[in-house]
Amino acid sequence: MSEQKKENRREERQVKFRVNETEYEKLSYLAEQQGMSVPNFVKSKAQGTRLRNPKVEIEGAKEIARQLRYYNSNLNQLVKWINTNKTIYEPTELKAMEQQLAGIQEGVSGLWEQLSR
Repeated sequence: MSEQKKENRREERQVKFRVNETEYEKLSYLAEQQGMSVPNFVKSKAQGTRLRNPKVEIEGAKEIARQLRYYNSNLNQLVKWINTNKTIYEPTELKAMEQQLAGIQEGVSGLWEQLSR
């Protein structure tokens, strides 16, 4: 005999309903715009939650995240190089590190400006 597993759910009740293809596409599009799944979007709307459109569309946010990973990687490489080469640096090396750091800072500032619009 197998025992029935009790589901670990916060909510006890489940509501099911059907929609046609057009309605589902619309719900899917609206949920995607909010960065939510369709069930979470429908539940939020049913509860009367006021949803606001995000300032940055999903694709824009993905691109910003990709660029942040790039700058983070560059910063990590610079810090790792400094920590592994614990010596007195030549002025040219210091200038190159300063330029790299300024480039990273400029890039992150540009991303911040995009998000602030």
